[in-house]
Amino acid sequence: MPENMTNIRTTITGAGGFLGSHIARYLGSKGHEVCVVGRFASLSEASAIPNLWKLCGMTLPDRRFDEAVDEFKPTLLVHCAGTASVVESVNAPYTDFHRTVEVCAYVLETLRKFSPGCHFIFLSSAAVYGNPQMLPVRENTPLVPISPYGYHKMICELLVEEYSALHGIPSAIFRIFSAYGEGLERQVVHDLFSKFYDPHTDVVEIFGTGIETRDFIHADDIARLVEIIAEKQATGIFNVASGYETTIGDLAKMIAIITGSTKKLFFNGVRRQGDPEKWQADISRLTDIGFSPAVSMQEGLEAYARWYCSLHKSFK
Repeated sequence: MPENMTNIRTTITGAGGFLGSHIARYLGSKGHEVCVVGRFASLSEASAIPNLWKLCGMTLPDRRFDEAVDEFKPTLLVHCAGTASVVESVNAPYTDFHRTVEVCAYVLETLRKFSPGCHFIFLSSAAVYGNPQMLPVRENTPLVPISPYGYHKMICELLVEEYSALHGIPSAIFRIFSAYGEGLERQVVHDLFSKFYDPHTDVVEIFGTGIETRDFIHADDIARLVEIIAEKQATGIFNVASGYETTIGDLAKMIAIITGSTKKLFFNGVRRQGDPEKWQADISRLTDIGFSPAVSMQEGLEAYARWYCSLHKSFK
């Protein structure tokens, strides 16, 4: 680590998940000491995270988490734990509430008790905006969620603001739009790669009409943003995205070219409950702190293809 860079002692909840694992590996590789908390499919892989202080395999809430925070005294806690599926939240809203809202409250209370000066970053979601009436979406756009997932993220944001205002915990909220990258095994990017590589069909069926849009950002860029926010001790709400609108139809065409597929696309016109129609973020607040996404959509999808093929050796 360069001499002028402070060691950010970071606890990461949900470190066994997609974004949590990217953030843990990135910060560890930059020389920051990390304590990872969560459920891990591979303990050996998790143990290989650079600069690992402790691996805490657990499901929150757990009193061992209190002990780990008290002992480690993190200067940064990145809260990635919680649910990650709009569809599942619609099917099981109370389960989603428990795993998202109650866990967030527990983590904040643990910080209040054992490390109140710790900088807290909460990974929220653009789902809090619902279907915005105007694009690009700004941080002051009204919050009108259309899924239990979006409502529960909104409640968590209120909890973060409460603990910041009343208990002095410095906090930043990331409203993440469409995150993707290696390790993601759900959502539209994974779904499309799976369908294009499936040898049993000649047609790729896709929900919607193809003109729906998303604002994609690679997990590596999100991990880099965490470090920047921590170094600057920045607080407040940030839209986390590329700032560019990509239609699902264009995304499918890009993946078709990358996979070398000639399959036909079929948009079934079905819109799933909770899915937004169009998303594009205003990322001026990120620009103001000196951040801009570094991974292009082409680069990110090509990297994803390499990762996907490494898991499925028959695909080349």
